[in-house]
Amino acid sequence: MRAILGACRGIVGQTAAVIVALGGASDVLAAGDGGGAKLPQLDIATFPTQIFWLVVSFLVLYILVSRIALPRISEVLEERQDRIADDLDKAETLKKEAEQVRGEYEKALAEARNQAHAAMREAQDEAAKNATETEAEAREKVANMLKDAEERIEATRSEAMSNVRNVARDVAGDAVAKLIRIQVLGEEIDRVVDATMEGRN
Repeated sequence: MRAILGACRGIVGQTAAVIVALGGASDVLAAGDGGGAKLPQLDIATFPTQIFWLVVSFLVLYILVSRIALPRISEVLEERQDRIADDLDKAETLKKEAEQVRGEYEKALAEARNQAHAAMREAQDEAAKNATETEAEAREKVANMLKDAEERIEATRSEAMSNVRNVARDVAGDAVAKLIRIQVLGEEIDRVVDATMEGRN
């Protein structure tokens, strides 16, 4: 506002200087023309009225500018400044909210990672436990199968040995009877067969 008023005052001073210069120029032109026709705006006799209307026009323009134009311009500038300040406040608020959301996101991401690692460790532990239990069950099953197989082998071996003893007794009895034509008692044959088999074992 003060700057505009100062500029207006400067314009008035420059206008007055121009008028004075034009007055001097009109005197020179009048002297050069030898009293001929002159331009009316350069006639010194009309300068007071011209200056009067110039001042009146300037005052009217000054009043219009100072009372109508400048307040509106000031209002527009204030509204713009308020809008800018409001936008800056909103931007600051949004920035804080964005930082808060980012912090919450990073926290949730860290928690999710920790939960994933915990779940993975738990799954690995569970798998290792199940593998250990399965291995123990398999070992126990194999041991039972081996035991059963050994028992069957032992039973088969005992049965086979019994059959071999019986076959050996019969064969030995028949062989002795055919060779020396003597009938040997069964107890003697059993004793000889048992001694022979024990010697081989």
